[in-house]
Amino acid sequence: MLLVTSFNESLYQDYGKRMVREFSEKTDGSVKLIVIYEHNSTPDVRFRNVEFICFKNQEHQEFIQKFGHLHEARGLRINYLNDNRINLHHDYRYDAIRFSFKIFSLLQAIQINKSFSHFAWIDADIRCLNKFSKYDLIKFFPDKNELMSYLGRDNFPIDGAYSECGFLGFNINNILTKEFLNRVAQVYITGEIFKYKQWHDSWIWDQIRIEYEKKNVHFKNISGKASKTEHPFINCDLGIYFDHLKGPERKKNGKSFDADFKQI
Repeated sequence: MLLVTSFNESLYQDYGKRMVREFSEKTDGSVKLIVIYEHNSTPDVRFRNVEFICFKNQEHQEFIQKFGHLHEARGLRINYLNDNRINLHHDYRYDAIRFSFKIFSLLQAIQINKSFSHFAWIDADIRCLNKFSKYDLIKFFPDKNELMSYLGRDNFPIDGAYSECGFLGFNINNILTKEFLNRVAQVYITGEIFKYKQWHDSWIWDQIRIEYEKKNVHFKNISGKASKTEHPFINCDLGIYFDHLKGPERKKNGKSFDADFKQI
């Protein structure tokens, strides 16, 4: 079983190093972690069952060349105030550049590692809480007739719910999996992303999933009853093994807040 994540040098120092260390300590060896490292050289460290690979994807480079110079594509928003002043602020929902690394990192990882029938994306801002094996995690992956597993949310945010995208599981033996991944990549490469209501990863992956569901392709919502919560990752059984430090406050705290855990 293969898990894939990515981060740059700065995020490695902030929380990536802790993530890979805890992963190495908690896995029994049946689950491998690939880190697609957004730098021209990998850290001079070794962790058991963890492999660092320098990020290198020509299609992603083309996406950055086309759109990376656009401040709007990096989440800059402009509000015109009533007194004719202009307010500039960053809005993660429109930071297409920041969230573009996920799909291209996944594609690079599975091109190099072809011996895994099941692989998943997992965000780097997680804590590994308990020991785990592939037998513990297999229930979070799609079944034979399903393409992808995801953490669905029913009513968060209130003004337009979208999935929590910290874990995405795939079955490479599904004949449509590679096509689906390439479809997500094309949304970025062609600039199609900018036609959507929001440009962050959760929104885009949801839109392509819905597109395929309309073609009768099956997906697996692993949130269960936790789909009613803001943080299904930690409120479903994934929370037995991992904590997901969404946002700067949880990263600073080093763990999710008590209020994040809901009685469901």
